[in-house]
Amino acid sequence: TKERWEEYMQASYEENASKFNIQGFRKGKAPRKVIEKNYGEGVFFEDAFDHAFSDEYREVLKNEPDFEPIDQPDVSVKSFDDNGIVFVAEVEVMPEVTLGAYKGTKVKKATGEISEERVLKELNQVRERNARFVEKERPAKLGDVATIDFVGMKDGVAFEGGTGVDYRLELGSKTFIDTFEEQIVDMKLGETKEVKVNFPEDYPEESLKGQPAIFNVTLKKVEVKELPELNDEFADNVSEFATLEEYKADIRKHMQDSLDKQLEREDENNLIKAVVDVSSVEIPKTLVERQLDLFVRDFEQRLAYQGLKLEDYAKYMNTTVENIREENRKHAEEAVKTRLVLEKLVKEEKILVTMEEVDKKLEETASKYGKTLEEYKKSLGEKHLAYFENDILMDKVVKFLKENITLE
Repeated sequence: TKERWEEYMQASYEENASKFNIQGFRKGKAPRKVIEKNYGEGVFFEDAFDHAFSDEYREVLKNEPDFEPIDQPDVSVKSFDDNGIVFVAEVEVMPEVTLGAYKGTKVKKATGEISEERVLKELNQVRERNARFVEKERPAKLGDVATIDFVGMKDGVAFEGGTGVDYRLELGSKTFIDTFEEQIVDMKLGETKEVKVNFPEDYPEESLKGQPAIFNVTLKKVEVKELPELNDEFADNVSEFATLEEYKADIRKHMQDSLDKQLEREDENNLIKAVVDVSSVEIPKTLVERQLDLFVRDFEQRLAYQGLKLEDYAKYMNTTVENIREENRKHAEEAVKTRLVLEKLVKEEKILVTMEEVDKKLEETASKYGKTLEEYKKSLGEKHLAYFENDILMDKVVKFLKENITLE
């Protein structure tokens, strides 16, 4: 109304009067009409409008609990006259979710088995870790570990990153480009040789893409990797078990435990997917973009642990940050839909988490750190407390789905 708008204008004047210097008045003491005459009638308009909209919008949210905005509103003035001011706010709201008929449906149970081949693969990895290297006084062969010095040259000039000293290279491992490793085969100890290669077209360094180069390579040492035999002595040396059969049985048990947990997670994901697949919702673009922001931020952090920047990774992979983002769009849409459907399920089925349940879970965790419940709660922020609450909620959701969907 006109009267209410005048209150906002006056409040804006009182808050900002000290910012204006008017000749003949002490700073902050000039009347509002004088300031408006000198700086324009709309000098307090924007600040007054911000406060007016903020208060009115907050009142709408308070009185309309089902009105759930998911973005900042676009605001425009419809009219401004002697009757007051009318403004319109347009905002994207949480969409309506329609749960499908999921109760009583059937979902195929995840299956898997620990084969003898998988156990042997694990054993061979242990053998590799316990391999010994025996030096040989002979020319290099495929499969040997060769210790070499090398200098890479392009057009007769050494290029950056192309030099190595005492580099141990397993011949045949395809660690180096093109036919580099094959050309080391048959070299004699102490021999220096020109190794000619062509860099691939997709090589990350722009100046070397598709270019020929020469490496001056000196063979300094030849070693043969010898793996320990798979027998009781091996088991006794690398484990707490006296026989190979006991050791294999223990490996199988740990693999089975890990597989069981993996299959349980797959079952839970499939139960959730069963509900999401039969439900419908118009996925808001705003939420998808936010989810993509999360994906990119998480990916950046994982790269940082490896000492890489996202931009450098994109260049190395011959792509762009925007392409990486777009490649995850479908995944982001699925993640948003899953969250919206589960939120609707929780609301419709009245799945609640009590403070007592949160405290119980916190107490269990606190005891592992030798702390009391109160000490542990004090060390956590509100955000971390919400994680505990969400974990309990998801456990309840999965339990509910197991009771209403058949795993077969």
